[in-house]
Amino acid sequence: MWRKEQMHYLCTPGKCDRWSRTIWQKIQAIWHSAQKGQITSFLLALMCLTGTLVSPLVFADDAFTPQSPRDENTETSTPEETSSRTLPLDEAYRLAFVNEEQIKIAERELAKAQLLPWRAVTLLTPRVEIDGTYTRNKDEISFINQPTLPGQAGTPSTIRPLESWQGVFAVTQPLVQPLFTPTWRLGKDAVQQNAQLYGFTISEVLFGVARAYYDVLRSREQVRVTQDTLRLTKDELRQAEVRFRVGEVTKTDVLRAEVEVARTERTLIANRDALQLSLATLARVVGISEPIAVVEPAPLAPNGEGYEQLLAKAYVQRQDLRAQVAGVEVARERRNQVLARYAPQVYTQWSYPRLDSPTFANRDKFWVLTLNFQVPLFDGGVRELDLQEQGENLAQAQLQLSRLKKDIGIEVKRALLDAETLAATLTTLRKEVALAQENYQITSKQYGVGLATSLDANTTLNSLNQVRTQLVDQTYAYQVVLLALDRAVGAFGRDYIPQR
Repeated sequence: MWRKEQMHYLCTPGKCDRWSRTIWQKIQAIWHSAQKGQITSFLLALMCLTGTLVSPLVFADDAFTPQSPRDENTETSTPEETSSRTLPLDEAYRLAFVNEEQIKIAERELAKAQLLPWRAVTLLTPRVEIDGTYTRNKDEISFINQPTLPGQAGTPSTIRPLESWQGVFAVTQPLVQPLFTPTWRLGKDAVQQNAQLYGFTISEVLFGVARAYYDVLRSREQVRVTQDTLRLTKDELRQAEVRFRVGEVTKTDVLRAEVEVARTERTLIANRDALQLSLATLARVVGISEPIAVVEPAPLAPNGEGYEQLLAKAYVQRQDLRAQVAGVEVARERRNQVLARYAPQVYTQWSYPRLDSPTFANRDKFWVLTLNFQVPLFDGGVRELDLQEQGENLAQAQLQLSRLKKDIGIEVKRALLDAETLAATLTTLRKEVALAQENYQITSKQYGVGLATSLDANTTLNSLNQVRTQLVDQTYAYQVVLLALDRAVGAFGRDYIPQR
């Protein structure tokens, strides 16, 4: 049954003229066959002429687009079309932000870093402790004081009792602590570093979601292209079988067409398996287990900015670069911590003892307040080694920062050039698809009237399938490259990154 769109195709200006010339050429071939008495060729040519009347329905331009009407007998459903949940790209981003373990791990690292400034505060807070001691001596040591008046008894005095319990309540308050300032700064810099790493992790995870999402779209279109190719190869097989039955061609043409059908069926199975794997990968990165289906997002377009502008943005916006800058400050403050160990410390202590057996020297409830100074002079060279080590760590962090800046420049350059290359490639591929499609239509019709071989038809069909496959690959690769360019300048996923 002809459709309205197919009738419109038949009446398109320019195509009707080519169709009329093709019919006239076939009528002439029929007449010459009849004159020569070639009845078989006459019948075959008549059948081919009849096929010409409906060939525009098979080779219409819309048949080579994913949204075109398809043969009713061809299976066009893909695995994700029967899914129970439709997942737009924005929803995939949101689910990954909530469920992905890498983001949660980075969030825990940030929470740990936020404890570091409080560690600096604890260096100035008082220490309170209770010490308890039980002592048993070999013998009790005591003496009796001589009486001062005649007739009085001597007073016993204990120097060391046989058994004793002693408890001391002590409060120590630092007054001068050189480690406080570098430790406080280190904590602030570590919070900044981990906050930037947290944002960078979110960006990387969401970019992985985008790649997985576009990989599903690419695999789905590959399945549809292969289904269209399978339909065309089956048409070629039916045409070869018809010509073989009337004796126009040999069995080789039928076998060659059967091989192409089998090869295309095998490719279709592989593409469907690849689609299943890409769907499973997408479900994994977004953190859900139910079957999902994807939706074609709006196509992206380049913003037109040059390399210098993009690089300047990258130096300002890249979270990993800002994290490395904070990492340099962390390394510097760690070195300052070692230097602070050369400075003196001052603290005061108040102790309050309780004894069950007071002695001549140790009194119960006899509190003591002391002021202590501690000046480090020599610790065996440990500070010198630590200082040298932290100096090397600082130099290493500065070199890593310099290297990262250079790598960012190359990354931005690569993404920009890839985007320009793919944009030009897509333009040429679209032309190649149009030319390959027209070439296949002409060759297939020529094969129908004996003006081309089955090898020619198979070659043109394979070329058409190849360029269509390349067009699908490069179309979605171009979208991913545009996202990669945003990622290279630090603009990707900013809506999901907490601003600090």
